[in-house]
Amino acid sequence: MLSKIEKRMLKPFIGYSEERDEYQRAEIHRILAVACMQALYLTSGLMLISLIIDTLNHTFTFGTMALFIVQQFVAYYILIRLRKTGVAETEYDTDADYEQIIKALKKKFFLAGAQWGITMFVLMEFLFPALAGDKIDIRLFNILIWCTAGAAFGIITYFLQKRNIKKIV
Repeated sequence: MLSKIEKRMLKPFIGYSEERDEYQRAEIHRILAVACMQALYLTSGLMLISLIIDTLNHTFTFGTMALFIVQQFVAYYILIRLRKTGVAETEYDTDADYEQIIKALKKKFFLAGAQWGITMFVLMEFLFPALAGDKIDIRLFNILIWCTAGAAFGIITYFLQKRNIKKIV
């Protein structure tokens, strides 16, 4: 059931005047979901490009910050709404299936944490200093910081995803 605000926003946004049947509403929501995902990835890419341009110009512009705020708003809105409605939860009725999916999640988010840590290390320690014309100075402390941050990212995202996995007793 749509809230009043969603109903008032959806009709003019989509451009229909009369009520839609169940199939039409489902198609509208599917199309909007795909558009939202594409907009989130596009916003992230534009934010990175804007940050690179800012780094080249030794500034920090409103556009970069605005893209960051929009990206974070959409990401947290989706996360909170999915959590609140419980539609992202998956239930398993056997221990073997549950243990298998948990093992796969651990592997997936270990790799995600490593990938995030390496990406941030390269961006923050090589790319942005090089673009800004600063000296590249790699220290063991910086490596440890990005390893720790990557591990924290992997662990946090693992536990956030694990909350959506339920075992039926």
